[in-house]
Amino acid sequence: MKQPIRLLLLGALLLLPSFVFCGEPLMLINPGRETFLNFPSATVGNDKTVTVFLPEPAVPLRGRYPVVYLLGSGPKDAPAARQRLEASARKAILVAVDFEEQELADTDKIAAFFSRELVPYIDVNYPTVDEPSARAVAAAGAAGARAAAALLAKKNVFARALILNGGTDPVSLAGADPDLRVLLAGGRAQIAVWQQTLQEMGKTYGPGFITVPGEEENLLAALDLDYLLAPSAELAVKKLKAQALPAKISLEAEEEAVLSVRARLANGREYAYIPLSPRFSPPYLDWDAATGRLEPIPGAVPGKVKISGTVDKTKFSTKIRLKK
Repeated sequence: MKQPIRLLLLGALLLLPSFVFCGEPLMLINPGRETFLNFPSATVGNDKTVTVFLPEPAVPLRGRYPVVYLLGSGPKDAPAARQRLEASARKAILVAVDFEEQELADTDKIAAFFSRELVPYIDVNYPTVDEPSARAVAAAGAAGARAAAALLAKKNVFARALILNGGTDPVSLAGADPDLRVLLAGGRAQIAVWQQTLQEMGKTYGPGFITVPGEEENLLAALDLDYLLAPSAELAVKKLKAQALPAKISLEAEEEAVLSVRARLANGREYAYIPLSPRFSPPYLDWDAATGRLEPIPGAVPGKVKISGTVDKTKFSTKIRLKK
């Protein structure tokens, strides 16, 4: 088993962690994590802190683990990281780098740092599963999402990703691993942009991506290791259900309804699905994927309609039947 190469450890820092000599690589050890201060890097400089959260309380670790790299987290997130690891059936090593949002804008530099320096270092010094399908990047915000996209485009580096509130600008995933799997979380409008890109790549809901709409802004709280690290066979869609509330609306009064679609995967877990282009029969309603709302088309036939939903299991297009 590979053993971590220990950087200089100053015992006094365990008692007085505020005393750090700028530019000197230092290592702090706590139960379940190892923190590298002033991590040496030729691409992003030596002022970054890298925190390795371990799936076991101490080294040497007893197995080999997938790795999730978190852009923008640090030692302060130790309680959340421990909670996430303890709650997940699938264990992983979490590696957090305390990038600020403005630093993530230089995507070329970020991609070089991970692919040439940090990922090789972690693979050499920790017992990892050294393959793209066992390596994920997690990022929040538009800048973080663009940095994650640059990492996903690097060959043989990442094939899993968590994108939280990834912005509404179109993204490119050209060059991404064919086995790419993405967890899309956060605002619906932001999820829809990424979902569009993934669907155009031929990715299907379940094995290729899932959506978790909500107001969550914390990377570790949104991190679902049991989805990202599950075998593809466990992620096939077995059942989908569409529901509109209220179930009856008046076209004449221009009332609106909220449509939700739930997908149950082969492993029994359920997630939300956001249809981008649902078909309506009759075509009386407009659909807004960003808000989940159904609104009457101007000039639609007056009257009340009853909404019931079914889902096309192949194309994931939602059909809503409207009856007067």
